[in-house]
Amino acid sequence: MPVIKPFTGILYNKDRVVSIDKVLAPPYDIITPVDQERLYELSPYNIVRLDFGKDLPGDTQENNKYTRAAHQLNKWLSEEILKRDPYPSIYFYEILYTAPEGSEERIMKGFISLCKLEEFERGNILPHEYTLSRPKSDRLNLLRACRANFSLIFSLYSLPEQTITHLLEAHTHDTSPRIEVKDEKGITHRLWGISDESLISPIQDIMKDRKIFIADGHHRYEAALRYRDEQRRDTGDQDDMPYDYVMMYLVNMDEPGLTILPTHRILQDISPEMIHQLKENVEQYFHIRYIPFYHGEENALIELEKALHQAKGKSHAIGMYINGDNYYTLLSLKSEEHIKEIYPDRPRAWRNLDVSILQGLIFDRILGIKERALKDQENLAYTHDIKDALDKVKDGDFQIAFLLNPPTIKEIEDVIMTGERMPQKSTYFYPKVRTGIVIYKF
Repeated sequence: MPVIKPFTGILYNKDRVVSIDKVLAPPYDIITPVDQERLYELSPYNIVRLDFGKDLPGDTQENNKYTRAAHQLNKWLSEEILKRDPYPSIYFYEILYTAPEGSEERIMKGFISLCKLEEFERGNILPHEYTLSRPKSDRLNLLRACRANFSLIFSLYSLPEQTITHLLEAHTHDTSPRIEVKDEKGITHRLWGISDESLISPIQDIMKDRKIFIADGHHRYEAALRYRDEQRRDTGDQDDMPYDYVMMYLVNMDEPGLTILPTHRILQDISPEMIHQLKENVEQYFHIRYIPFYHGEENALIELEKALHQAKGKSHAIGMYINGDNYYTLLSLKSEEHIKEIYPDRPRAWRNLDVSILQGLIFDRILGIKERALKDQENLAYTHDIKDALDKVKDGDFQIAFLLNPPTIKEIEDVIMTGERMPQKSTYFYPKVRTGIVIYKF
């Protein structure tokens, strides 16, 4: 039974920080070194200085990016750059954006609250992907130093009747948002604080019967679990302490505002022999359709994208382009029995993901690229932009592009409910929430 709880959030003080857009940031795990430098230059109060600080020459155990973050946090609180809300609240957070694959305007709506930490084995809060040890260690060190959540764990729940969203919209309909900013991509972020117990209580009751699926933030969630266990061991306190909770942004997966982008695969350092082997053997498992460049590469790409879109959620199709080809290739799975032979112990929902089919039949069976190599990203890179994938292959930096449809929400839910997790880099949820829009400090 998920436990949702209001909290006295910490927000940037508009009396001290005029341009709130200059102090918020994307999630730390998509910030490149160039992005990090840009965010540092935007404002001396940008949240990146707390959530994703720089490593400096001469760092020690006593003086490092984590201890500097703790010092900055306390300084900003004492100077009222950051200010704690007077009442426990939940926060209605909506994001207005244009879908990358078209011109359609969408609104993602959800609420920010605390969620009581539970082990995944209890079956109420569920992961959808595997985690790596290094990012977990980084987030744990930050928790130990700052005792705070700077960024949101982005999670999903299912509620077809959309009751919670209707309640939040009705409550905030005639009020101006506390925060309204545009990010670097022109996406609008709006935030309202809600402290009315008569609204919070029914939301808590509804959420007791939901399952929560973590979309983004697995490393932070698992770090929070470990930190909680450390504190329980050290203090002897066992329940309902501040560290028993983590800050979450909860979005209803049954509403249309959430977008999942595809994650295409591009391979490099592939020998001519392996490419020949791929072309010779792929027809064992796939129907092959060639889309030639007779009328130009752009028209061929339009035809390929249309074919992929028509297959989404209905059949298994993968686009392929090999450096030097004067055509695109559309691969359609002949039989689910082929993938079952490779993964007989995996549930059908997992086997029938397009990424599982690519990984099992092409990477493993034909090219001999094993799962460990995929996890270590040997010979492999990812991109969410189909043109970027193709350009990198045409330029010769990579040899092969595999173009995928994104999984549907239904496919993700089906996999999670089996107890399995998605293959690596299966999902890219869009849009991304802003770090620093609310802070939870123990």
